[in-house]
Amino acid sequence: MFGFGKDGFEAAMSITVYSTCSVSMILLNKLVMSSYGIDFPMGLLFMQNAGALGLVAAAKAAGLCHYPDFDMRVVKKWLPLTVLFVAMLFTSMKSLSTMSVAVQTILKNLATVLTALGDSYMFDRKLSPGMFGAFGLMFAGAYMGSATDKWVTAWGLFWTFANVFFTVSYVLYMKTLLGNVSSEIGRYGPVFYNNLLSLPFLLIPSFPVLPDMMTAIAAASFKAHLCLVLMTVVGSGMTFATFWCMKVTSPTTYSVTGSLNKIPLAVLGIFIFNHWPTPVGILGILLALSGGMVYTWLNLPKPKPQVVDEEAGENAENPRSRGV
Repeated sequence: MFGFGKDGFEAAMSITVYSTCSVSMILLNKLVMSSYGIDFPMGLLFMQNAGALGLVAAAKAAGLCHYPDFDMRVVKKWLPLTVLFVAMLFTSMKSLSTMSVAVQTILKNLATVLTALGDSYMFDRKLSPGMFGAFGLMFAGAYMGSATDKWVTAWGLFWTFANVFFTVSYVLYMKTLLGNVSSEIGRYGPVFYNNLLSLPFLLIPSFPVLPDMMTAIAAASFKAHLCLVLMTVVGSGMTFATFWCMKVTSPTTYSVTGSLNKIPLAVLGIFIFNHWPTPVGILGILLALSGGMVYTWLNLPKPKPQVVDEEAGENAENPRSRGV
């Protein structure tokens, strides 16, 4: 898909890390909030982002990574993205706590559609008729899956559609911003600034519930504590992987990767949480996922035709040219 060069290998690695973190984080968040009853979205987000900030700062202190010191000029450029980042994470957590993973997954396919349209408008990326057909499959599947699912709620739909809006805005704005400030902050700077600037936005609304959250965590089982630790570590990796993937690929490739992630995520969500759809719902999920797969296939880079050197070809045909 990406060739075997250095750039292609880095793109493939960034997508692999991003996909692993993305699927794991959603399942862990759902487990912590729904299965273990620690349903404090803002408090959990504060824990994740504080953990990510601590890890990247410790890595810099240990000489494992480098990014420039705090700079207010970068802060002014980065703040709008942080607002979108917090809104995206918060709406995702609220959606997860009020929806089944499978239906939330296929509804979030709509973010793929809107990101592709925004990518086409802002970065002049062409869309083919086949892609619009794939979009139709995603829309039809999302409707069939959500209309027949007993775990769908009005608030769940509201938070999921809000998450779609903030996800699209975040991805498109991030690509623009990274092009403007990447030389100033390096590869690890985005992880530092995004998590640092998000903490005040998360702390203020989560502060009143922190005592209750700490009480719930103290009373939770060992498995819940393990999930909390994994959730923090994976959330840290997710922050890095997102910026890495966006830097070395494109908004559409990033979005396509999200579409492929939905296949194992939907299946795992059904089995892990025992949220079995109706037959019509299963058909809708399959339609939505197939639309994502078609869209992914249409976005695969086409091999460039080899240009044959005519003079070299003639010499190969002429024995005298080879000294025969």
